[in-house]
Amino acid sequence: MHNVGIALTALMLLGLVAFMAPNILALNRGKILRNIAIWLAIFVVLAFLYQNFGPGRTAPPSFGAGTAQEQAPADGEKKDGAQSFTPPND
Repeated sequence: MHNVGIALTALMLLGLVAFMAPNILALNRGKILRNIAIWLAIFVVLAFLYQNFGPGRTAPPSFGAGTAQEQAPADGEKKDGAQSFTPPND
């Protein structure tokens, strides 16, 4: 049933485009390429902003001193006197 809903939505969108396209093309006569370039630029800027500031982005690289390569302490050098723990095997 979910696929039927998607197909009907796509069909309605195609009908809407067919209904509106002649008027939109008439209003943009002589300016179509300019408008396509403007909308393409808008989408590229939005994609760039989403990639760099949107959800799911990776942390930006840090260039501070000492943060690039922190080494884990060796077995004998536990911080704060922590004891090592090995979980039991299942």
